[in-house]
This record gives sequence, structure tokens and C-alpha cells, in this order.
Amino acid sequence: MVIERAEIPVKPGMEEEFAKVMADSGIALLASAAGCNRVEVGRGVESPGKFILLLSWDKVQSHIDFTKTPAFDNFKSLAGPFFAGPSNMEHFELV
Repeated sequence: MVIERAEIPVKPGMEEEFAKVMADSGIALLASAAGCNRVEVGRGVESPGKFILLLSWDKVQSHIDFTKTPAFDNFKSLAGPFFAGPSNMEHFELV
């Protein structure tokens, strides 16, 4: 199992709308990806303009494969307009 951690800076003043979009459709869209086992979204306490996505994948390749699908393009169209800059993403293997 692999955990993907992505920190997303959200444009000032758009934090509530981003949180709603993720809750209404973004989480379900990500969770529907083949090999994705879990999706969680969190908001920074000290930095409320920063969000974190935690996704559990069966393997890194599943995430890579997802990025080549129309569903990923849909996610980018949905969430991308809120990004204040690039996300900081890493994969972690559980030990």
C-alpha cells in the first residue's frame, strides 16, 4: 500500500468553495479511480489556505495510470481553478 500526500495552496478567499467542491464531488471522483482505496481531505489549522489530500493506493502505478484518464482531467478541471500554485506531492510506502 502507498500513501499519496499532496499539499494544495488555495487562492485567498476561495477556501470555503474549494472545501465544498471537494466534499460535493472531488473526493468521490478521486475515490472512483482504479486502485484507490481511500481519500481524505484536510485543511490547515495554522495555514487555512493550505489543504492536504491523503490518498491510499494499492501501488504507485495505479496513481500514475489515473493521471492518464479522463477522470483525472475532470478532477483537474474541478479543482485546478482553486490552486494558488503547484501542489507538493509525494508517495510513501507504509512500513
